[in-house]
Amino acid sequence: MEYIKQFENDRVNVFRIRIMPQEQTELHYDVYSHIVIALNGGTIMRNEADGSTTYVEFPTGKALFRAAESPDKIHSSVNISSAPIELIIIELK
Repeated sequence: MEYIKQFENDRVNVFRIRIMPQEQTELHYDVYSHIVIALNGGTIMRNEADGSTTYVEFPTGKALFRAAESPDKIHSSVNISSAPIELIIIELK
């Protein structure tokens, strides 16, 4: 997974990420609420720590809001699309 910090200040972190098809992220939880803008969208399968699975669609060219999570919401994500997913993530500190 390509994860590049684009900008940071005392209010926001901005990242550009690329997740290849079938690539899985490390376990994590979303510390900050954030805006996700899909440059090249797709579908993520989110594997929750409790064993459940959810699917998140990132439509190309659209922005989505995702709320911050508590540490017990640890998860990993897999790109189940046939093409790389490229996102800009703006974390709100």
